[in-house]
Amino acid sequence: MARSWHVETGALRPMLRPSIRSVILKIVLVVCMLSPWLYSFQLIDQISSEHVVMRMPQARESLGRDSIEEIERCYAFMNRTIGGSLPRKILINVVWDQPESGCNRNDLSITIGMNRPDKVLDLKTLLLHKVEREIARLGLLELSDWAQREDTEFLFEGMIEILVHEFSHSSRSLESAWTYSRMLDEMKMLGFNNQRSWSVFSGGKRSHRNAAPGVTFLTTFRELLGRERPIKLFEALKRTSLSVSLKNTFKAPITELENTWLQKVRAYQPVDEITLFPEDAPRLLEAAMTPETSPAGGEFRIRLLLSDRNEDLLADGVFVRDQRTQRVLQAHASPENDREYISATIPVEATCPPGQYNCEIIAIDEAGNLRRWVKTYVVGSR
Repeated sequence: MARSWHVETGALRPMLRPSIRSVILKIVLVVCMLSPWLYSFQLIDQISSEHVVMRMPQARESLGRDSIEEIERCYAFMNRTIGGSLPRKILINVVWDQPESGCNRNDLSITIGMNRPDKVLDLKTLLLHKVEREIARLGLLELSDWAQREDTEFLFEGMIEILVHEFSHSSRSLESAWTYSRMLDEMKMLGFNNQRSWSVFSGGKRSHRNAAPGVTFLTTFRELLGRERPIKLFEALKRTSLSVSLKNTFKAPITELENTWLQKVRAYQPVDEITLFPEDAPRLLEAAMTPETSPAGGEFRIRLLLSDRNEDLLADGVFVRDQRTQRVLQAHASPENDREYISATIPVEATCPPGQYNCEIIAIDEAGNLRRWVKTYVVGSR
């Protein structure tokens, strides 16, 4: 039996050899073609400065080396401003397989997610912005004994925005936070009850709109009590609750603090336009009103197509103000089959007289650029 098995195998070997060789050759060719790309992304490069160790795919090494000096300056600024709360050395892991960034309490490291579905014009700018935010976050977390939670998240987001714009000398971008806060107030979405329910207010998203209440609250008391006072609030959070921390830091009951803040927001006179770099500001390409004329008791749907060079204009950053009623409406992303557009619905009361009316479109991108446009709508007879 052993002899018979050996003979049959030997007879088949010549027939199988060419096909096996062909398959092996193809596999080798594919591996050879892909291996430089795969190898470069699997290998991790390490770029270091005095206080920062940054790990990223070797294929992105030049991006890291171009950025490390600015990141070191950011570390020095944040550590000085937040009272020396940063670790002596921080590890920053830069990854391209996730979009989110965050801080790790176990080893005090930072993860920067660089995966974005849209086209990014400037990877260095994106990397620096994300790193600056997370270094500021890590400093505040360490100062407060990691007191970032549902009821304090809005303060962390606001303080991070303030610190990042101070470091980059772009504090003018924060002016749009006052416009955001003014509109949120008119929509009954501003105040401690709203902001302390962070997940409900923000939908779990970190954005310029969602950071705006924290920016304006902290700026209000920075101007009244000195720029160092808000930092003391985060230090107080590690010892007690938010309400007690606010009272002890700003020397007033929480209701009085809220009233002072809201009065400041309501006294703000909105500007017509904020354009840090005109070429980056939002542009309105199309604004269609459906229907063109509606009777009293009906409604209009305004459908908007906007363009933003850096693709950082979110639906949350677009509002429509009905100038007839002064009602502010939050725009929303359109359905999947209409995803390039955003829209808002303007209701018309049954008692509205016929006539032509105006609505104002307000767009604020993540860089703080703000633009306004006016569109008309016509209410007909019933």
